Amino acid sequence: MPGHEDALTRLVQQHVGRGRRLTFRAFEEQAVDPASGHRISKSTAENIVKGHQIKLTPEIVRAVAAGLEVPLAQVREAAIRQYVGIELSDPFATGTGDDDTVIRVAHQVDATAEELDHVRRSLEGRDGS
Repeated sequence: MPGHEDALTRLVQQHVGRGRRLTFRAFEEQAVDPASGHRISKSTAENIVKGHQIKLTPEIVRAVAAGLEVPLAQVREAAIRQYVGIELSDPFATGTGDDDTVIRVAHQVDATAEELDHVRRSLEGRDGS
């Protein structure tokens, strides 16, 4: 699937920069991890937008989510796609509020629907093994 290599970069670019909802300055001021108080620097913000590799930590991921004012899960999944090369999916397509238990499966970004269906059947105990 094209675009997984720069998922976090593209997410930040959608919100930050000239003609976007946030200026770099506003993003930097808001990008503070609510758990630790860690702030991302201007150079870190610029490196993310330019697609340069950064040392990714949970504090940075939470700070980016706060700076963009988007759900942490969205930033976390984009970071995982870009830096690890996998994505998380719910093989049961559980809707929000439908169940207390939600299963997430980590898989290659280019996994087929058939491969994910096999995972779902395995988890249900219907895979024939």
